[in-house]
Amino acid sequence: MNDDRLLPVATDREEWTTPQVAEFMGVSRQAINRRIHNRTLLGYRDKAITRFPAWQFDVDTRWLRPEVEELLEALGDEVTPRDAARWSTTRVPKLDHTPAELLLSPDGKELALELARRYDGRDTSPTPAETVSPSERQVSFEWFPDNPDDDDPRSAILRAAIKLFAQKGPAKVSLREVAAAADVSYSLIYRFFKTKENLLVSVMQLFIQQGGQRLSDEDDVYIAIEKSLGSDAGQYGRMLSWAVLDGATPERLFPAGTRTSGYRTQIEALWRDPRKPVVRDQFDPRVVASLIQLVAIGWDLYEPYMTRLEGSQDRATSDRRDELIEMLKVLVYATSPKH
Repeated sequence: MNDDRLLPVATDREEWTTPQVAEFMGVSRQAINRRIHNRTLLGYRDKAITRFPAWQFDVDTRWLRPEVEELLEALGDEVTPRDAARWSTTRVPKLDHTPAELLLSPDGKELALELARRYDGRDTSPTPAETVSPSERQVSFEWFPDNPDDDDPRSAILRAAIKLFAQKGPAKVSLREVAAAADVSYSLIYRFFKTKENLLVSVMQLFIQQGGQRLSDEDDVYIAIEKSLGSDAGQYGRMLSWAVLDGATPERLFPAGTRTSGYRTQIEALWRDPRKPVVRDQFDPRVVASLIQLVAIGWDLYEPYMTRLEGSQDRATSDRRDELIEMLKVLVYATSPKH
């Protein structure tokens, strides 16, 4: 995480009292109490005084930061306001930032919310699973088997390659660099993989295998979408992008027989027994527009690779593109305020 992208917040542990909050926001004490009760404002009773972590107030807008409500929702009702306040200003080991700092950072918001969902409220110290970086956590607990053999040199090589390939791109990583990061001899990499291209293919295969397993374990497509979005800290997307831009063909990157049924099984199940998702009342047209732009920018680049993974080469590229355009039209219509 880049420290220079962290937004300035109040000093650690700085807290305000009710009169300070009322003056800052220009609201009554009753309004403040309602916000505490509705969990849009973080405040807790300390003897006869209500205290508020100062980081949640935006000095530019003179109002609450919108991230506060998201954080409280992620923490849940089980965590007391006092514990939530103290936890939010406790530095996370290895990350060297508080959850509040992470929450207000473009790079760290999702990690802060995930830490909040994991926090059990028993103390203000993060659990070991919470103290690792996003990449380390996802590699260790998401994309590799639940009980990897840490003494297996092949596993160590794959772990090192994933981190280095995602950080720099395969073209800028040497096999000797991977060997050093994996703490194995160069000869072992040659024995297992022969070439860097073969190592990259093995890494991509591992992502597909483990990601597919995780998706197959979830029957509900809505939950599968929630869990998979950003679940690998962007590593698979970055590596695929590097490989595509470096000129790796779909046939080389995904050899014959490589398949993924990610989402398809759950989608077909939902279509057989339709039910509406639980979503917000109104959608932001800017987010919808961003999604459309994202698909428009990436479709032609990635479509040959996704087609090979899905095994749908029997359909013409133009036909798939036409269907995609129709789907985006449905998306725009379905997210309009009238629906």
